[in-house]
Amino acid sequence: MSKPVTIAGNAASPLRLNDSQLALVRRAAALLSPNLRGKFLQSIARELADVDPIDDEAVQRAVEAIMDAAARRLDIRR
Repeated sequence: MSKPVTIAGNAASPLRLNDSQLALVRRAAALLSPNLRGKFLQSIARELADVDPIDDEAVQRAVEAIMDAAARRLDIRR
């Protein structure tokens, strides 16, 4: 297994994602305009802050929850 990567966490509790989890987050972020990607990563970090362990399914659920919430705000999935 590859070395986990830290993203969008705070100094007290950084998130560590493996390669497949990071790839999932990066694919989702690539759909966004560059100016929204930082906020997206912060939202993912908040969504996963209390998740233990952070597995692939948890990351998938977090990405879907953030993307669904954004779509509802824009009213594009109704």
